[in-house]
Amino acid sequence: MSVIRKLLIQGIRSFDPQNQDIIEFYTPLTIIVGQNGCGKTTIIECLKYITTGELPPNSKGGAFIHDPKLVGENEVKAQVKLRFYNISQRSMTCVRSMLLTQKKATVTQKTLEGALSFDGTATQDKVSISSRCADLDAMLPEQLGVSKAVLENVIFCHQEESNWPLSEPATLKKRFDEIFAATRYTKALDSIKTIRKNQAVEIRVSRGELKHLEEKKTKSERVRTEYEKSTVSIHKYRERIEDIQQQEALVASQIEALAGQLQEFMSLQTTLEGLQMNLDQKIASYQELEANTNVLDVSSEELER
Repeated sequence: MSVIRKLLIQGIRSFDPQNQDIIEFYTPLTIIVGQNGCGKTTIIECLKYITTGELPPNSKGGAFIHDPKLVGENEVKAQVKLRFYNISQRSMTCVRSMLLTQKKATVTQKTLEGALSFDGTATQDKVSISSRCADLDAMLPEQLGVSKAVLENVIFCHQEESNWPLSEPATLKKRFDEIFAATRYTKALDSIKTIRKNQAVEIRVSRGELKHLEEKKTKSERVRTEYEKSTVSIHKYRERIEDIQQQEALVASQIEALAGQLQEFMSLQTTLEGLQMNLDQKIASYQELEANTNVLDVSSEELER
């Protein structure tokens, strides 16, 4: 749990800009008592300012800072310093400074750079975290473990704003949303709805793509089946072609053998026809010779004589 230890005020409202007033807080309770106008409300305003960076209401035009005319100066530097234990029980110090400049006809208020640091210990050195006011506004509530809305509207609520629970319903709802972080919840719901809507669109698109891919898959499976069937048919045709080629080679060899036999047969036939022709000629010559020859009936002995 975080604990506020000391508050230093200088140059704020009725607090002297030349002196540093230090207020020490005690646990479990610190009661601030004093006459009207002595600065009780200013202490609460300084606590709200140092923890949230928000100025109290009706403080425009430098009303929150000590009037330079009262000290006879053109400039007044105001400072608020808070020393506290953060939620980790580490001692920290926060400083915020402002400058009020009195000109002839106008008053200018300027916020100077602040500082947030871890206090040094016997074993650890002082470490500065940030000097930017915007960082301080965000880091102080985190270190205290209390939201900025609770600091502004509950813990350090100004007396002029303490009747905010009686305000208009819209304003009241906004305050309660900030206090209970309902805005973050609403934003989270809106983000979830947006994400859900985007995911629904993505799912619809993905389903369309899935359907298209399923159609492609079915078509590819059909093509694969046809390809496998065609592959089997091609293999069968190749085997058949090889068989036909083997049969063709066998028939070609048989034809070649028959052609040789035919050629031999024709050669023999030609020879036979030639011999037959010679035989016919010799028979004709013999018959002619026999017809022209007279046969003598003479014995061998007579011939020998």
